[in-house]
Amino acid sequence: MKSIVTVVSLIVAVLWTTSSFAAQAQPRYPVDPQTRWAIGAKLKPADELKKEIDAGRMMIIDVRAAASFEKETIPSAINIPLAELEGHLKKMSKETYIVFT
Repeated sequence: MKSIVTVVSLIVAVLWTTSSFAAQAQPRYPVDPQTRWAIGAKLKPADELKKEIDAGRMMIIDVRAAASFEKETIPSAINIPLAELEGHLKKMSKETYIVFT
């Protein structure tokens, strides 16, 4: 009887671990399979981005971990780690263009 409980416990542990890894592997946001960009993402030349940022109509969000952001980032970017992004997006103005890096 003890060996049956042990085997069942091992199976449950393996299934739980496998499902945790599968959940982490799936993208949080829809991605175009050909370009691997977020669906709806648009390209813009750097000079156009700078004009938008200078005019206050655009925000750059660096989604890396804080330690990486502190080492190097784009001037005027703010840091919101990817894991925290969803909660912040709901609070942002719909009128502001957002660039992710």
